[in-house]
Amino acid sequence: MNDNSATELAFLKGQELFQIAFGKSEVVFSLNPDFISIHCSIEYASGSAPLFEIWSPNNVLQDPAIFRLLHSQIQSFAMNQNEDLKLDFSNGDIIVLRKKSDGQGSYQISCGSEVIVV
Repeated sequence: MNDNSATELAFLKGQELFQIAFGKSEVVFSLNPDFISIHCSIEYASGSAPLFEIWSPNNVLQDPAIFRLLHSQIQSFAMNQNEDLKLDFSNGDIIVLRKKSDGQGSYQISCGSEVIVV
């Protein structure tokens, strides 16, 4: 993760996830008042279990375990060179948002009036 990404996303640390909303091709994580709108595959792991794809656009939720994230806080985050975003939560669970390779918008993060689109 470069310094600009770390600075832009620093507000995520400590944010509580209080709502998860599903649509056909989008998942929205509400962080009050900010949000993450996701249009790409989401990988999930509980504790030290291996990551697995829990949701992807135009598919059904693969496992309800993602709801364990409700009312937990983002403890840390990391973005790799592909702009995949990893979020570590206070309950020990992890999600990874995998950036689409087709150049289409994969996820956007809203912080007040600023929107970061990846």
